[in-house]
Amino acid sequence: MKRDWDVIRQVLTDIEAIAPSAKDKFSIGVSRDEKDEEKQIFVAHVFLLRDAGFIKGSNSSTMAGKSILAPDLTWEGHELLATIRSRPVWEKIKSTAQEKGIELSFDAVVQLGKAAVAWVVAQAG
Repeated sequence: MKRDWDVIRQVLTDIEAIAPSAKDKFSIGVSRDEKDEEKQIFVAHVFLLRDAGFIKGSNSSTMAGKSILAPDLTWEGHELLATIRSRPVWEKIKSTAQEKGIELSFDAVVQLGKAAVAWVVAQAG
């Protein structure tokens, strides 16, 4: 599976949107026989982000499927989301990376995010 930054952005925003009172009862998962490829990719990215330290939660996977119980953002997850949350900033990050032939890595997203914020502010000003 190829890492997809649009899915990463969606995972982070979805997890942030979970009400604090519901987090301990909430899980994100997929059964092993799930046919919905988008759902499989989403859950795979949840695990990638958890393994990278951007989200936390208990691995409640079983033989029947993979799941994370009580997902929440870590400090690093909040910082990453702050960089890519704004739609105009996110679109500018992606278009600049494509124009320059830059692969989107975490460091590239952060650096391009700083430039994109400056660009968006200049456009609004």
